[in-house]
Order: sequence, then C-alpha cells, then structure tokens
Amino acid sequence: MKITINDSDLDEILFEKDFHAAHDGITDVIEQETHLFDNKIGHAAISEIWFDGVHALKRRSMLHQEVCMNFKSDYSVFEMHFSLAGHAEVESLNSKYDYSFGPQQHNFFYSSNFEGKFRGGKQEVPNDVFEIHFTENYFNRFADSESKTIDKFLKGIDKQEISNSLSPQNMPITAQMNLLLADISQCQRKGVLKRLFLESKILELFLLQIEQYESTHSVVPSEKIRKEDVEKIHHAKILLEQNITSPYSLLELSRKVGLNDFKLKKGFKILFGTTVFGYLHEIRMQQSKRMLLEENKPVKEVAAYCGYQYVQHFTTAFKNKFGITPGKLAH
Repeated sequence: MKITINDSDLDEILFEKDFHAAHDGITDVIEQETHLFDNKIGHAAISEIWFDGVHALKRRSMLHQEVCMNFKSDYSVFEMHFSLAGHAEVESLNSKYDYSFGPQQHNFFYSSNFEGKFRGGKQEVPNDVFEIHFTENYFNRFADSESKTIDKFLKGIDKQEISNSLSPQNMPITAQMNLLLADISQCQRKGVLKRLFLESKILELFLLQIEQYESTHSVVPSEKIRKEDVEKIHHAKILLEQNITSPYSLLELSRKVGLNDFKLKKGFKILFGTTVFGYLHEIRMQQSKRMLLEENKPVKEVAAYCGYQYVQHFTTAFKNKFGITPGKLAH
C-alpha cells in the first residue's frame, strides 16, 4: 500500500511511503512506528503490527489546516475498520464507494486495487483509527465456516467491483470491542505468545462484528433518529465509558448532552440495541474481567472501581454475567 500526502492545493508532496503489502508467510510478529508528518499542518503517526496474513494499523492525526492524503493499494484485502475518535471522509477514485466515519463507528470491507483520497480540514479533536487487514489467503479459511453472513458477504463480492462492505451503515463500537482494541494496542508479550494473544483478540473482534451485524439486521428499524441527536447519543455513550465508578444519573446524562431523557433512552436503545444502564453494566463487567485476569487486582478494588458499594453485589452481577465468581477468576 502506498500513501502520498499532499498539501491542500495538491501541488506539493509532503510525505510518501510504501507500506508492507505481502505479509503472508511471516511467522514472527513485526512492529513499526512511522511519523507521517509533524509540522505547521499538524501531526500524524502510524503504528503497525503484522504477522502471517494479518496486518494491524493504528493511526492518529491532528490537523491544523486542510490536507489531502492519497491512498493507493495494489492488492486485495479484507479490512476491519474502527473509527475511535474524530471524523473521516474517504473518496474513492476508481469505484462508486465512498466512506464516511464518525467517532466510535466500525465496519468490515473488502477492497481490491483501491485508490482514494482522505480529505481533512482543521480538527478540534484527534482522529484515531484502528484498522486490521486480512490477506485473501488468510480470510479464505472462513469461506467454508457455515456462517450465512460470511457466505453472503463473499458471494456479494463481484470480481468486477472494487469494494464491498459488510453493513450498509456503520455500526457502533461496543464496550467489549473497545476493550479488545485496547488489549491489542497495549500487549506486552513477546514472540509466539504475542502472536497467539493478538490473533485470538483479533478473531474475537471479528466474531463480535459478525454477531452485531446479525443482531442489528435481523429486524428493520421502525424509525430514524435525527443526525444531531445521534451525535448527542454517541456523546452520552462516551460519558458512560469515562465515568464507570461514579456514573451520571439518566437526568444528569441528558443535561450533559443536551437531550431530554425520553429521547436519550429511546435513541440509545435504537442505536446500540441496549438500554443506557444496560450498556453501563456491560462496560463494568468487561472492565472488571480484564482487571482480574490481566492486572491481578483484588476483588474488593475491582468492585469499587466498577461502582459497587458492596462486594457481594458485584460478585452476584459478575457470576450472572460470566457464570463464575470473581474470586475464582482472580485465582
């Protein structure tokens, strides 16, 4: 894949680089960080990890003025795309597919010989993106998986078309997905253990994408939400994630995002398939599991962090979710 970054007038090349395309057959985990630019127009950097058939890329940019990034890929790839923060618009130059992502949205794509442009103006918040690419050889192992969704997706890829997406509309990133993305980014293991860990988390992410698509597309939404209300509901989701220990009440959350509590409750259910406090519960359970397994935190500390005044209440909630008490998991 080749990336060329031009200024807004498209007459000066600021950065140009070829990224690794052929990563089939690489047994080791290879990592690399690249600073795209850090100057008057802003700063942007990419962190990469790749091994046999899999390439993970995390990109952060903060623009002080308009820029244009030209992307060109001369190979076929399946991509899990997670927009963590900020907005991005990608214009395809050789197909009918254009992409637009807001914060906390994801989708799954197939692209072949893709050529396009990312255009960005001055940004108030960083644009954080996490992409995971599978080569065709790697993804073909799922071709006979007896998954109707994967089978339909593969059959829908016309060889004469340039690109295809799993979902017509981007889907919201869940709490569990955010935790898995953090696990991938922060993994400190080495060698083969790192590869096994990364691959297991990546495949779990892909599973969650498929399951979310199947659950959200099994029924047709009966009503739409105004664009400005969607942004406010996404803001409420972020506030929930940032205040696990001392969460806002529904009325406080409504006031924070500028939306009445009825619209917030109804819109949250439509967008995320769960209630406001159902989502908060999911965040708490997934975070507590991570703290117990990976950080070896004592149960009492985890319960307090997750907003539980009494350890026994936390223990009951945890067992109902995972079928095991936190004390047994911690040991």
